[in-house]
Amino acid sequence: MSIDRLLRNAAAALLSFAFALPAWADSAALDDGDRAAIARVEAYLNGLTTLEARFVQIDSSGEAATGTLKVKRPGRMRFEYDPPTPILLVSPGSELIYYDRDLQTATRLDWEDTPAWFLLANRVSLAPGSPYRVVDVQRSPGLLVFTAVDADAPEDGRIAVIFADRLGALKLTGWVAVDALGQPTRVTLFDVSTNRPIDNKAFVFDEPISAFEKQDP
Repeated sequence: MSIDRLLRNAAAALLSFAFALPAWADSAALDDGDRAAIARVEAYLNGLTTLEARFVQIDSSGEAATGTLKVKRPGRMRFEYDPPTPILLVSPGSELIYYDRDLQTATRLDWEDTPAWFLLANRVSLAPGSPYRVVDVQRSPGLLVFTAVDADAPEDGRIAVIFADRLGALKLTGWVAVDALGQPTRVTLFDVSTNRPIDNKAFVFDEPISAFEKQDP
């Protein structure tokens, strides 16, 4: 599939999917089938050691950007945009660094407070009492989607994580993060490979910086 077609498809999917996301729900309403699906998601995510993919990101205004994602669990990630987008997000293991190449400025973030938590956690738990609460599960032929919120601050936004579900096997295909203002950003993955060796050098932050700030609490 060409990049232009992929961008068009992702933009259309963003609009349809974002507005179809459920309002705040009660996790107690999940049925046995939903809980079984969540257990499958946990097993899939906890079975990942590495992940590499290309991505297309569509923001709430419809602007598109592409790039490369590399993950090595636990804690390591490189989310790098293609030019002309100057942004790099890299986690060497303990924190997520947001870097602007044009400005040469960097900001330290707690990855547990970002949409990347489900990729970077040492162990993903979506059970009651965990830091992230599943509020909705959508199951259809070939597709499984769970929507989760921060259990302590559900008003801060939500993330819907999307999997292809074929022949009983899951495959992460992307996510839609919706912020506290209801603005969605969709990331669609393609050319996904998992559990292949990735050198730790991929997660080293060695960019030139003119400023390095800590995110306000």
